[in-house]
Amino acid sequence: MTVFDYAVLLIVGLSILLSVMRGAVREILALASWVAAFLVANTYGVWLAAQLPAAIPGEALKLLAAFIILFLITLLLMSLFTIALSELVKTVGLGTFDRGLGAIFGFARGLLIVMVLVLLAGLTSLPHQHFWREAMFSSPLEALTIKAKTWLPEDFSKRLSYD
Repeated sequence: MTVFDYAVLLIVGLSILLSVMRGAVREILALASWVAAFLVANTYGVWLAAQLPAAIPGEALKLLAAFIILFLITLLLMSLFTIALSELVKTVGLGTFDRGLGAIFGFARGLLIVMVLVLLAGLTSLPHQHFWREAMFSSPLEALTIKAKTWLPEDFSKRLSYD
């Protein structure tokens, strides 16, 4: 095993550990909270920017302030909902099941993070380095990343090189 393999194990392991500690409900809703916050801020940012006082100079600054305000408020409200639902799951007696699903979610998230890093490394000379070539996990991760190339923009995917 090389540094590459240990890095993969560390990333996936930490992701699993975090998800087991927090549980699937909390992890999934935390992810959904970020998406919801972005959608709310993006949808209603223009409206809120028009409501902001004239003391804020420039439309771009008003729009930025509105986006940040809506994003943070939505994130806060979703966080409160996440905490309440997570406590409800524990109270009902599904805490162990929630943590087990959290491990699966953590593994999937860790694998996705590693795949993104392998994808980005494909734009550099890292895949040609000795520690990468000798790694136990490099070939399977490269194969997964190559299969994912079909979902990427053509200009981006043609720059990837693992040979």
